[in-house]
Amino acid sequence: MTHPPRIAFYAPLKPPDHSRPSGDRQMARMLFAALRRAGYDVHLASRYVAYSKRPDAALMHERRAGAALEAQRLLRDWEASGLRPDLWFCYHPYDKAPDWLGVAVCKALGIPMVTAEPCRTHQEPAAAWAPWRDEAQRGLSMAALHLVMNDDDEAYLRSFVPGDRLLRFVPFLDPDELVQSHSASASTAWGASDACRLLAVGMLRPGAKLESYRMLAQALAALQGRRWQLAVAGGGPAQGDVSAAFDWDVEGRVRFLGEQSEAQVGALMRTCDLLAWPGCREAYGMVYLEAAAHGKPAAALRNHGVPQVVAHGVGGLLADPPDADGYRAVLDSLICDAALRARLGAGARQLVLERHSPVRAAALLRGAIDPLLRQHATQ
Repeated sequence: MTHPPRIAFYAPLKPPDHSRPSGDRQMARMLFAALRRAGYDVHLASRYVAYSKRPDAALMHERRAGAALEAQRLLRDWEASGLRPDLWFCYHPYDKAPDWLGVAVCKALGIPMVTAEPCRTHQEPAAAWAPWRDEAQRGLSMAALHLVMNDDDEAYLRSFVPGDRLLRFVPFLDPDELVQSHSASASTAWGASDACRLLAVGMLRPGAKLESYRMLAQALAALQGRRWQLAVAGGGPAQGDVSAAFDWDVEGRVRFLGEQSEAQVGALMRTCDLLAWPGCREAYGMVYLEAAAHGKPAAALRNHGVPQVVAHGVGGLLADPPDADGYRAVLDSLICDAALRARLGAGARQLVLERHSPVRAAALLRGAIDPLLRQHATQ
């Protein structure tokens, strides 16, 4: 019996078994599971973290040298075991987390590389990240195929990668894999009021996340005459800035819960009425798929990859950025109309089950990877 093709899986930003929950960690886990569902013998090649928060030249040299040593270790181990991979699969390589490991391994073994959700950072200062971008593009340029999840990433890749190496891939989620815990309670998140329960889930950090919180705060400040309460799930260094954005809330309708476990977030999503998360500059946002899996609609912005996971008028409502008044209007519609929330929540769940399912993702992966393996076998 022929052994299933072996795939070495690597996530340079954060391994899928990292202790800190995040959307990228969840997508890495889902891809790993989908590759197995597709019939491949997939294993986590390395937990080496290439990520850097700052564009420091010495740090880049350190990360690159560490990756070279790790690549040598992997090659030695595979030679000793006879279990060398047939393909290298890298999730989310970009400027701040180049895939140095994949470059070294694929060159040494002569195997193809596939990436999922490759992109570039938009963090300033742009010039300081240019050397890191050059490093990231070395790996991206040699990959045989890129699974691209939004228009912005596709436009970036087309600037230096042949178009026939790009394949659009839909973000997905397995509702059965969501952490369920009967011990997790959301009772303290909501007051006794029967006002509409809004939920915001996102790290409290500078940049796009802070932009989202500020837009949400501005919109809700103009809706103080409506009946709502908001629970904020997330922690981080911008706690003070986020709290300041809601300093108009003298009635205590906004509750900061701090960082929550996956089970706690699940409990919050089961009991909320609406995911209120603008999603400024979100690549797509796993949080929208999680809410949809619980049958909850979203109020978000029509920007970057958000429309890939929130279908306007079907699974939620989208406002055109950067218009805060438009986002306020979207929130207002959903807060005031329980029937609309119910209809969109049902539509959101149906989209997850059909368009964003792990079965569909596995089929897409199989259809993309098998031809590469056959082509490589004949070379």
